[in-house]
Amino acid sequence: MRPAVGVLIELVALSFVLAASAVVPAGLPFGVYVIIAEFLATYLVHCPAHYLVGTLAGIRFRKIRSSRSTLGRALPPRFTSIARFFPVLTLSTDRGTMRVVSRSRRALMYEAGTVASVSAAFVISVVATFAEPLVYAALAWVVALAYLGFDIKFSPKSGDFARARAA
Repeated sequence: MRPAVGVLIELVALSFVLAASAVVPAGLPFGVYVIIAEFLATYLVHCPAHYLVGTLAGIRFRKIRSSRSTLGRALPPRFTSIARFFPVLTLSTDRGTMRVVSRSRRALMYEAGTVASVSAAFVISVVATFAEPLVYAALAWVVALAYLGFDIKFSPKSGDFARARAA
């Protein structure tokens, strides 16, 4: 699929996820919604962030496709087989433009996905803090902090931060 189309689909899906907050009833259903929205938002902003920052940095993308997460290689063996069942959308870069842009621009493009994903989880946690009882907001913060911890541990090994360092 063309990268711009895939990114647009992800952003439209993210809009629907966030708009659903207007119809989810208060209380426990909204608390569950916040957790689900956090997971979906972290996923749905990842490729668009790579695409936007990469495009601004002069990197072209060939396609967007479904594949397996490279983070599966960094996980302990018992989780690797589980992680490989979850498909993720990945952007294929144009190798020619990757060769001509500076290392710092390539690194910035790689880092953008993780930074956007972690930021999305924290933004939703902040909103939940003001919108819901403390117990549901606390769950949102636990998810955001757990996601941050996951990225701190695994992204430098085989994720976007590993690619940024290699760039």
